[in-house]
Amino acid sequence: MHAAVAAAAANVTAEEVQQLKEQLASFRLRPSDLNRPFLPKRVYPIERGTCGTWMQPYAALHRDILQGRRPARYSIFRQDQNGLTDRLISSISVFLHALLTDRAFLFDWSGQHNLWDAYRSSYIDWRYDTNNPPENKTAEEQVLLLDIQHLHGEKDHSNLHGTYNKWFRDTQLEDVGTNATILIWRINLGRAWTAVSHNRYIKQRLTTMGLNPVNAFGCLFDFLYRPTPATMSLVTPLLPQLLDPTTFKIGLQIRTGDEHIDGKSKQFQDAFEWFHCAKVVEKHWKPPAQKSIWFLLSDSRGIRQGAAEYLGPQVLTMKDAVVHHTNHLPAAASGKEATVLRFAAAETWLFSLMDVHVISQRSGFGRMGAMMSGRWDNVIQLPAGIWSMQGYEANLTYVAQPGEASMQNRTVVEAAKCANPSQPAGPAFCWPEDPPGPLPAMDDKSPMSLKIRHMCSKATPIEEVAMAHTGAKKR
Repeated sequence: MHAAVAAAAANVTAEEVQQLKEQLASFRLRPSDLNRPFLPKRVYPIERGTCGTWMQPYAALHRDILQGRRPARYSIFRQDQNGLTDRLISSISVFLHALLTDRAFLFDWSGQHNLWDAYRSSYIDWRYDTNNPPENKTAEEQVLLLDIQHLHGEKDHSNLHGTYNKWFRDTQLEDVGTNATILIWRINLGRAWTAVSHNRYIKQRLTTMGLNPVNAFGCLFDFLYRPTPATMSLVTPLLPQLLDPTTFKIGLQIRTGDEHIDGKSKQFQDAFEWFHCAKVVEKHWKPPAQKSIWFLLSDSRGIRQGAAEYLGPQVLTMKDAVVHHTNHLPAAASGKEATVLRFAAAETWLFSLMDVHVISQRSGFGRMGAMMSGRWDNVIQLPAGIWSMQGYEANLTYVAQPGEASMQNRTVVEAAKCANPSQPAGPAFCWPEDPPGPLPAMDDKSPMSLKIRHMCSKATPIEEVAMAHTGAKKR
């Protein structure tokens, strides 16, 4: 019975994806258009009916303010120095404040690309008009700059950061900036989840609106930022499996650092712990009857290409992706600014569809996708920089290909001696065998491999997503 239901669902998904591919080939939005839903409704939190009923009233208020039918009250997010996900996460906090204070939210996006072409709302036009900014029509004393980012040139951010944190955690948030007509926020700190989870002053109102710690970030994001057809057209090869509700999806996000994006790329074996973690998750979490796929995001082409080579169809990734930092493109990427931005937008949005997220510590790219997912206890976070810790190399054993006697700088065995190859045909490595029985207890002398296995055996609650470093000791 379950198999028949799954097969029917898979067939429906296949038909949906085929129709979607045909639409994406020709469908484009005009600059003034809002982004009507064109993907299956189940992938949009609001369309699933899980976000409450605040969306249309706020959209009407926003239009009325922009068209002069209501008094001008704005919250403007202005940030031009950080990458895509840092800006988006911060903007959600500003939007939450705008929503609670009946202000029109605007995003003053700067750069050689246009965020509206990559993400846009189905409800409001949040673009900031640099040719006709609302503050030009407002008395100077009615414009309040909340400059958490630059602190007007001051170097010590700690005091104002503390104030900003208190606004969202333990203050009547609606009272912040209440006497100003226009608030201009310059921040690089996301605090929306903190407010929804911990702020007792707004809890009842948010509950009435239908927002809670589990769904809030995903609902607010879905209201503002849905990928455009042009964005999704860049990742059509990924859609059949990632839009399939019958597939158990494990997301892997491996952040190696800006210095490796356009420089010397890290390789597959450098980040093997993430793939080992995916295997542990699959073994312990995947429902027995479900098929699975691992969706890989990384700023390293070497890791993407190595995973595709050694894991084959188990891993889904765009191995030849145009990957650069959206704010710091090299000269070789000149003219590709829009493609780089749309591709990053597409991948991070697709990452939200995962059932489990294995992400890099202190990287907003994976964390944002996990928070958008609207799931609880679905995040496993591995310490950034594992590959740079001498003594913790993967030391994989590879399967020799026919006629191959040896591989330089690699341990190689004949196929018959590999009990668990990473794929039955083609380049492969031998999965390390896990010792039987429960995991032994850890202490400060435990090897990194044991610490990784402990972290992969259970999820990290999202409130602990800023997990401390493991403090592993070298063997």
